[in-house]
Amino acid sequence: MAGKMLANLKIGFLGAGRMSQALVRSLIERNVVSSKDQIMASDVDENQRRIVTSQLGIKTTDDNRQVVNESDLLILAVKPKDVEGVLKHINESLLPENHLLVSIAAGIRTTTIEQALKPKSRVIRIMPNVACLVNASCSVYSAGQSATASDRSMVNQIFASIGSCEGEIEENLLNVVTALSGSGPAYFSVIAEALADGAVKAGLSRTMALTLAIKTMMGTAQLLLDKNQSFHPSQLKDAVASPGGTTIYGLQMMENAGIRAALMETVSAATNRAAQLES
Repeated sequence: MAGKMLANLKIGFLGAGRMSQALVRSLIERNVVSSKDQIMASDVDENQRRIVTSQLGIKTTDDNRQVVNESDLLILAVKPKDVEGVLKHINESLLPENHLLVSIAAGIRTTTIEQALKPKSRVIRIMPNVACLVNASCSVYSAGQSATASDRSMVNQIFASIGSCEGEIEENLLNVVTALSGSGPAYFSVIAEALADGAVKAGLSRTMALTLAIKTMMGTAQLLLDKNQSFHPSQLKDAVASPGGTTIYGLQMMENAGIRAALMETVSAATNRAAQLES
């Protein structure tokens, strides 16, 4: 498989849920694959299969082994509690020399997957987030013992198609990634809603308040990512907070409320919980 062009790769999804659908849509819309015929998905839910077939135009089945037999790259996208059963079901069909298995199942270590499969099975674990629905996911991955440089490159290309892929990290740091970028959309949603609530309290309409809060958050992110601007968060904060102005009064209130410490503890608590759930 290492010598194949990505455009000719056969990609199979084990599980056809929201994350799989988002990835399939991006692969097709961004011409990462040259044909919908290169993609296939399995799911036990007949209604889910029907939705995927009608909306995305790919082949679906209720048989995971069929997906394995007709694919080069496999994306394991089932709930963590279902991983063991799926791996047991496909183990006989999966061939280490022919297949790369990429897992997006939260909390399941590469060693756990490798132990459930044949020796030298090639496994990579990656953590995208829900922003993949709008091609704005941010991912990093960890490779198993037998994954090759070609496997890593392929995963980078595929997951860059739904946003960005920031490369490889040590697997013991994936719990932090889960807590930060995996859970992060929920944190930012709470922050946006709270800021909008404050504006509503001051008299702004709910619709306008939410729009301004969300678009301000988006614009700030773009500024911080812009290489020409090269803002560190603290620099951007200082640039906005003029002496005696409104911003510094707002920042003082945030400090009084312990927002900075609370956000740090948020990531720490989520990291610890991810570690507890890991297997």
